[in-house]
Amino acid sequence: MKTDSFFYRFFLAFPKAFFMLIGQNARKARNYKFTSVEVKDIAFRFDGVFVPKTKGALIYCIEAQFWKKLSFYPNFFAKIVNYLQKHQPANDWRAIVFFPNRAADTGIHHHYREFFESGRLKRVYLSDLPEEVLEKFPLNLLKIIIDSKKKVLSTAEKIIRQLPEQVPDEKQQEIIVELLENLLVNKLPHMPRKEIEKMFEFSDVKKTRFYRDVAQESGLKEKRKIARTMLKKNFSLELIAEVTGLSQKEMRALTKNLAERRN
Repeated sequence: MKTDSFFYRFFLAFPKAFFMLIGQNARKARNYKFTSVEVKDIAFRFDGVFVPKTKGALIYCIEAQFWKKLSFYPNFFAKIVNYLQKHQPANDWRAIVFFPNRAADTGIHHHYREFFESGRLKRVYLSDLPEEVLEKFPLNLLKIIIDSKKKVLSTAEKIIRQLPEQVPDEKQQEIIVELLENLLVNKLPHMPRKEIEKMFEFSDVKKTRFYRDVAQESGLKEKRKIARTMLKKNFSLELIAEVTGLSQKEMRALTKNLAERRN
């Protein structure tokens, strides 16, 4: 799964979720700016960094690692050291790593044990989080990552059903729908995207702009189809425009396209 890009977009949209995950007050998110930082000298990029807006608050360097990789900790701490050398921040820092479960963690690395022992590093295992925590919005999206493939569809359906009640804001609904779709596409690569999209069609979520745009595009395709049929039967452009509601610009494009096909 492309969890690095997911977590960046997830925390960018819902910065309070980060502080909920590390057991701190979600209101702290108001004092931070979440960004992606690249260490250009060696082409390292963090999954994300919470940069404090005030002096004295901690910098949080975060990564999501969803499979066991022996070079993970050397790479992660190298990013942090290079970031500190380049930016010379006055604020102190902490490193946060999100794992799906303990099996994905390689454990304390002997070259970097000081980071583990000092408390600089915090490891969050999503599978260890209490069920009541993962039931809360927006953390319930993370269940898609840690659930089995057999269970993930029922989890997604539950999130969709609860979405209008839990998230009345339409723009946030759109963000969640997009994140949820992308998670499912990566979690279930053999399931056609159209089948995944059908899960949303019969819920109140379809009222969001995302689904109105889909419906509008579908209607536009139907209008163009009718216009092409009428053009082939030599109806006047005025009549076709009146019947379909297409603009003059769209009519000219359709006429040109049809003429090119005949040639």
